[in-house]
Amino acid sequence: MRELKLPIHVEERAGLARESCPVRVSVPLPRGLCAEAGSVQVVTASGRVPPQQARPLLSWPDGSIKWLLVELIVPLAARERLSLYLQPKQSGAQHVAEVWPQLSVLERDGCVEIDTGAATFLFDNRVAAPLAAAAIGGRQILAAGGTRFHMQSLAGNTFTAVLEKMEVTAGGPLSASVTLEGSFTDGPTRLSWWSRAHLTAGSTLVQLEIRIRNPRPARHSGGVWDLGDRGSVLLRDFSVCLLPAASVTHLRWYAEGAETEKVELQRPWTLYQDSSGGDQWNCDNHVDRNGKPSVSFRGYRVRAGADTGEGLRATPCLTVAADDTAWLAATVQDFWQNFPKALRWEDGALCVGLFPRECVAGFELQGGEQKRHVLLCDFGVAPHQTSIPQLQLPPAVWVDPVAVEASQAVPYLIAREHAADAQLYVYVDNIVAGPHSFKSRRELIDEFGWRNFGDLYADHEAVNHRGAQPFISHYNNQYDFIYGALVHFLASGDLRWRELAEDATRHSVDIDVYHTTEDKAAFNGGLFWHTDHYLPAATCTHRTYSRRNANSGSYGGGPSNEHNYTSGLLLHYCLSGDPHSAEAVLRLADWVIDMDDGSLTLLGLFDAGQTGFASSTVNLSYQKPGRGAGNSINALLDAYALSADRRYMTKAEQLLQRCVHPADDIESLDLRHPEHRWSYLVFLQVLGKYLDTKVELGELDYHFYYARDSLLHYADWVRDHEVPYKDILDRVELPTETWSAHDIRKSHILHLAAGYAPAPARAALRERAEFFFARCLQDLLSFTTAHLTRPLVILCVYGHVPGYFRRHSQTLQAASAAHAHRFGQPTQFVPQRAAFKARFRGRLQLAGAELARLARDRLVGLKSRVLPR
Repeated sequence: MRELKLPIHVEERAGLARESCPVRVSVPLPRGLCAEAGSVQVVTASGRVPPQQARPLLSWPDGSIKWLLVELIVPLAARERLSLYLQPKQSGAQHVAEVWPQLSVLERDGCVEIDTGAATFLFDNRVAAPLAAAAIGGRQILAAGGTRFHMQSLAGNTFTAVLEKMEVTAGGPLSASVTLEGSFTDGPTRLSWWSRAHLTAGSTLVQLEIRIRNPRPARHSGGVWDLGDRGSVLLRDFSVCLLPAASVTHLRWYAEGAETEKVELQRPWTLYQDSSGGDQWNCDNHVDRNGKPSVSFRGYRVRAGADTGEGLRATPCLTVAADDTAWLAATVQDFWQNFPKALRWEDGALCVGLFPRECVAGFELQGGEQKRHVLLCDFGVAPHQTSIPQLQLPPAVWVDPVAVEASQAVPYLIAREHAADAQLYVYVDNIVAGPHSFKSRRELIDEFGWRNFGDLYADHEAVNHRGAQPFISHYNNQYDFIYGALVHFLASGDLRWRELAEDATRHSVDIDVYHTTEDKAAFNGGLFWHTDHYLPAATCTHRTYSRRNANSGSYGGGPSNEHNYTSGLLLHYCLSGDPHSAEAVLRLADWVIDMDDGSLTLLGLFDAGQTGFASSTVNLSYQKPGRGAGNSINALLDAYALSADRRYMTKAEQLLQRCVHPADDIESLDLRHPEHRWSYLVFLQVLGKYLDTKVELGELDYHFYYARDSLLHYADWVRDHEVPYKDILDRVELPTETWSAHDIRKSHILHLAAGYAPAPARAALRERAEFFFARCLQDLLSFTTAHLTRPLVILCVYGHVPGYFRRHSQTLQAASAAHAHRFGQPTQFVPQRAAFKARFRGRLQLAGAELARLARDRLVGLKSRVLPR
């Protein structure tokens, strides 16, 4: 193993002393460095080895580890910054391993028992609930059954919970997870549920993630996707209840921080967050299926017996305790942000209202929609305080950005301290800093609540809006903000980027992805567009098209290949190990394959040819370079990186060769008129990603050279014919700042091409690349609207790339050699629908000709009978 000493930083910022703080960090490693997780370890600056475990998340093509997820237990003093180092294990090294309880997992008789050394937790396949029992020192903290779900429909019917699957995942000496899957049924109505309990050695805490999903399809009549759709399920309540074994005598609770904790005698108690508590708490972002407000009052209210209180934004915790000090505590992560939420002590149970009955509007889970919540639960028998406040305020953790750049695990990432483009970073840092940061922009339309939290405000749609109510428009991860935010987190160590990305990822996976297999193949598992241009979201929530905007003409649609963003989800999985992000990447790639499979359509009965839906842009007839095909190929490449399943690469190459050719007549594509053709740039960027992937795999084959020659062919055209968009805004319908932001793509493409071009051509390509980079920033900042969400995201995702090429141009190694492959001439792909029409038209013509012949023969026969011989 090459020499390695990779710095990891941990910083306590909440002012809380932490005797045993769990730390979870994913570390990118250079290719060929580490073959097994057990060959490396994390040590402190003083040479101590904290309790730890590690597992690989992603590998390089040679099998070495690319991303390694490490879990640690470290002590942290208040405000302390701790430096750790990932380095090889060495025999005879003078490292002192810290003693720590080891977690044990016992599976028998359909049960899983996990002993953390501080508590024992039981999961039982006969109990349809996320946790069956919890005990400390042999004493049961939970009553028989442990926890239970309560779900009630808006009509008042109670759903029955069924457990269908249970398994231990990601187990080790320091932590383990248990996942359970099941369903809720109410007559013909079925919802699915999934839970994952994460347990840590030496701890009584349980992090309990719970997901509820409506797997039914929306009906979306006319291509609109509003609330009130027949595929939705209406709920009155969904709560998780913890049942204490001992008689509770008193409660401890806080609403806005542990320092405000109150203690009172046992009596019915509720803390209910009805709205965000912000200035726009009752704006039009919060409406039900009838367009009526779904919120009732500002902030939260506490009711303890006959006593009441109120506040704006709760980050609460409720502990219920017995006189002999046995206690249990619970809350929900991001409590007020995901309103409505409730904590209750009632009928002998501590209940966590995820969709709480206190909300007068009820809840509508749209067809194919899901929602995840994270419950934080703690148990004890001693009079000490719960550790939940520490989970609510976790420490900052990051890998040294210089080490991240050196790993090359994230293409074209450059550490902030190596970047020279000060103006660029001043611009993009408006996303995380200042009065107009993306967090601040949430307040403009109150982008909070269980369905909204994590999305961005699409304020570029509201530029010309006038009215008392704010204009509601949702961004839905357009241009892959998640990826850009995570790249900037890795490049800077600034946790504000990661926090935005985490929120956006959870929202996008839950709300923007269409979680059904029961609709048509072109929609199943797809990603919804951002809400409609310059029209309010109304009651379509985050699903693009609302009936309230369908005034006349053709209107409506659904998930589309042009809005399929997976790279941020893949990078999020690499950083977190979150299986939902990995599942979403694979599902979105499968969606690409399925939408192009003609056998899955009605026309497949007559013609099973490929539909062309995966490779079209703007309309089905355009099957050349565009963002539709580019995003489809990108999703397939991400799925291949995650799974090494060759069918994803095969489909990517099929789509690539369908849409581009080294001998294309580029002038015939009308690329000089950007209104409907600008996104050919997206395709060329993805073409470069494909080439990088093939080089990484060592596959310099026919497919590689076909793509390389195509990229160089188009890059020459970009170099010679493209101009900054600001110079040709007369050719577009809406001359906004976003056109200038897209110029960054031209710089990216020309730098990519320079890496694959013969040496004599590189300088001209790089010179033109730098020209477009400079003009992009200059032109963008000349607009008064430069700081809107959309242009900021585009520069956040791509702005750093030219700086990387500038720094590494002499060390980049790409394949620029000549080859002997022959690619022939371009052919025109014919989508299934067009092929069927042509075949049907041909058959009609043949049938018409046959009918005409028969008619002529008939006429001749008749004449022969009546005419004299």
